[in-house]
Amino acid sequence: MIQTEIKNKIGIIYLDRPQALNALNRQMIGKIEETLKSWEKDSEIKAILFDSKSERGFCAGGDLKEIYVDYLKNDEAKDKDIFFKEEFALDKYIMTYPKPIISHWFEVTMGGGIGLTIHSDLIIADETVNWAMPETSLGFVPDVGVGYFISKLPQAMGQYVGLLGARLYPDDLLSYGFCHMLIDSKDYGELVNRLMDMDADSENLIEDFKEKVLDLNQLPKETKNTKNLEEIEKHFSKDGVEEIKNSLEASDSDFAKESLAILNNRDPFMLEVQFKKYFLGKKLTKQETIDLDLEIIKYGRKTGALEEGIRSVLIDKDKNPTWPTKSLEDVDHEEVDRLLGIK
Repeated sequence: MIQTEIKNKIGIIYLDRPQALNALNRQMIGKIEETLKSWEKDSEIKAILFDSKSERGFCAGGDLKEIYVDYLKNDEAKDKDIFFKEEFALDKYIMTYPKPIISHWFEVTMGGGIGLTIHSDLIIADETVNWAMPETSLGFVPDVGVGYFISKLPQAMGQYVGLLGARLYPDDLLSYGFCHMLIDSKDYGELVNRLMDMDADSENLIEDFKEKVLDLNQLPKETKNTKNLEEIEKHFSKDGVEEIKNSLEASDSDFAKESLAILNNRDPFMLEVQFKKYFLGKKLTKQETIDLDLEIIKYGRKTGALEEGIRSVLIDKDKNPTWPTKSLEDVDHEEVDRLLGIK
């Protein structure tokens, strides 16, 4: 599930569940929390490094298949939200962890894996990273506190990423401040070697380390998103989800057609939730954001949206969900405001 080692006073946590691309389950979450609490008290450990034993990526997110079988479809499960409660409690603990945390994002880095590490003091990504928060396809919205960061994106990009679950490419992650360093994957071994050569007792370990690896840092380049920025801004800066949809329908560009197809496949209720949550999130703390995320997931479980989303994407894989709310016209906007605590 996880492996740990201590080198040069740095505690390393490797996610190690290769058969599920390190998808987080309750056992992993418990082990990570137990390890971090032990290391918090250990004066010999000066910093933490999150990494993966898999070459296929850092983490595919939470193990939603397991949640579906063990909780959503299991009538004997006493607390159907227990996974998310424990996952979010770990994420909140990491937000205020007293020792510096360094994390390595590469290849598949999604959902719960992002939530686990996005509050790190130093996030190192490379050109292979496939970063996404695809939760609107699963009957909820970007969770694990990541909405705090999505709300800091410019409006059009924030809505594009939040509503569609669109990718942020490696160079986007650096440009928008989601990671702190972008390196060539072939340089990661050298970077770790330099970390292990550091004076780990330094009070400015992270800043000293960043100076030491400055030559490995890359400047952001153009991405698919920067190439499409004019269209993203044209459509996703609108004042509502229906306006975004109408704008996409009025365009015959490939970008608009692809975006519309994705939008039409998402849960209409959760699209409206995410649209408003983008603006609300500008006023919320990291802790308030993740607390709201839990309430939205509980709501999606009660309505059946969460179960249907997971079924259509991960279980039956037909990608043809039947959402509890059939269309944008059917969305109860007062209910959206109640869920978000908007008076």
